[in-house]
Amino acid sequence: MKGFSLQFLKSGSGKEQKGAAKNRQLVEGMNLEDAQILNADRINLGSLLGQGGFAKVYRCELDGQTAVAKVIDSDKINDEMTYLLTNECTIWSRLSHPNIVSFYGMASTASSLYLVCEFFTSGSLLERNQRLRRAKTEPPTMTVLVDELQQIASGMEYLHSLEPPVLHRDLKSANILLAEGGQRLAIADFGLARYQAGDKKMTAETGSYRWMAPEVIRHETYNTACDVYSFAILCWEMLTYRVPFENMMPVEAAFAVAKGAKRPPIPEHCEDTPIQQMLEVCWDQQAKNRPTFAELHSALQAEAGLLAESAGGGGGSAAMDVAGASAS
Repeated sequence: MKGFSLQFLKSGSGKEQKGAAKNRQLVEGMNLEDAQILNADRINLGSLLGQGGFAKVYRCELDGQTAVAKVIDSDKINDEMTYLLTNECTIWSRLSHPNIVSFYGMASTASSLYLVCEFFTSGSLLERNQRLRRAKTEPPTMTVLVDELQQIASGMEYLHSLEPPVLHRDLKSANILLAEGGQRLAIADFGLARYQAGDKKMTAETGSYRWMAPEVIRHETYNTACDVYSFAILCWEMLTYRVPFENMMPVEAAFAVAKGAKRPPIPEHCEDTPIQQMLEVCWDQQAKNRPTFAELHSALQAEAGLLAESAGGGGGSAAMDVAGASAS
């Protein structure tokens, strides 16, 4: 019995060592900087924030700094998931912008992979929208809305300015996180992000149907303009605190957008305003007619200046010229 027991322990130890080596090799294949390959001993897991089919998300501490750890069960990782995870980390690990959630690194144990990133204290924009809707809160003021849109546009301008450009492909309220009491917004979740592939056709129907650009739904060649369309739908969410096309099934909404050019209704309080103009040009059915995020960010900065001037008694006039910028 002693021999059997000892052999059992040795085989278990060997299996654990094999798992640790495999997971360590997987992390080392993620194209990370040396400083982003973390020792798991540096990570102290705290409260559970959420979980899915193959991972759990924890609040944690990394060298005493509050962070978030996505703990992935390595036994459930297949080749497709390895590819998707490698793509996400390869892109995300190279990003650095105040309006993009910071990637800290990855670690491994015998049974798990740890993906560690910045912790945002105020949850997601979707969660905030749901709270405000339940409370029947008035729509945001133009000053607040423009400031928040400016932050998102700044982060997206950065992504699209990279060489090659990074397409997020899943821009929506659930993927915008809030910090500093909701004063800072940052773009999260790069699981579907891709480098723009030039003339090469990218995967169709990628993202979330309610926010998906018509050309993506129709399996056409697409580019950075698909994110501009999603930005317009996201803006509509921020104006109404509602999910777009909430009375339709996701596939039904996608069909209506792609074939019938259906869009969410312009809120009454935005009719004949620069925001209506921005929505309509950004969600134009033709991708070539949409502005770039550089143009949007510039227009929103100008609008913020005019609003500040108006609030200070300077008589500023709000007039975002995104349509003119796009057409030029």
